[in-house]
Amino acid sequence: MKIVTNKKLSLKKIYYFVSVVLVIVIILVIGIKVYFDFFRNDEKQTQTRENLDTLELYGYTLDDEDTELYKTYFNELKKVLSEEEIDEEKYASLLVQLFIVDVYNLDNKLTSTDIGGLEYIHADMVENFKINLGDTMYNTIESNLYGDRTQVLPIVSNVNIDGIEEYTYQYDNKDYSGYLVNASWEYENDLGYENQSSFILINDNNKLNIVEKIDGEL
Repeated sequence: MKIVTNKKLSLKKIYYFVSVVLVIVIILVIGIKVYFDFFRNDEKQTQTRENLDTLELYGYTLDDEDTELYKTYFNELKKVLSEEEIDEEKYASLLVQLFIVDVYNLDNKLTSTDIGGLEYIHADMVENFKINLGDTMYNTIESNLYGDRTQVLPIVSNVNIDGIEEYTYQYDNKDYSGYLVNASWEYENDLGYENQSSFILINDNNKLNIVEKIDGEL
C-alpha cells in the first residue's frame, strides 16, 4: 500500500510541476508579444530623416523626405554652383524655388516644429522666421512621427519665377547687392494657402540669402 501511495504522490508532483512550467511559459509568451506589439513596433515606425547630399560650402542639404520637385531643383542648383563662373541670377532663382518648396510643402513635415527653408535665409533672421511660421502656417500641423497622420496638407507641385532683377538692399547700415525675385507656385490640391510673393536676396560673402518678403518680413 505504501508503494502505491508514493507513486500517486509522485504523479501529483509531476502534474504540479508541469502546470507551473506551462503557466510560466504562457506568461513569458504573452509578455514577449506585448513587448513587440507595443514597444518594438513603435520604435520601428518612428519616422527619421536621412541626409542624401550636402553642398558643404553653402550648407544646403538634401534629405530622403524631400519631394521629387525639391530634389530636381537641388540637383540643378548643385550643377550651377559647381561651375567655374556661377550664373548668379540662376542661383537666385533656384534658391527661391527651393525655399518655396521647402516652406510651403507641409505634407512631408514630421511635426509643427519641423520648419522648412531655414538654410536659405540670412542667419540673423532664422529665429524670428521659426517663431512666425510656428505661430501661423505650421501651427496646425499634426505630428507624423509614427507615420499615421491622416491630416490633408499642401504639396507644392511647381514653382514659377515670374521675374528677377538686380536689387540693392540696406541691412545693418550697409548696402548689399542682390536680387528681387517674383514667384508664384501651384499645389497638387488648392487648400487656400498662399501662392505668390516677392523675395529679396542679398549676396553676403558669395552666398545668397533671402532677407525679406515684399508682402511681409521673414
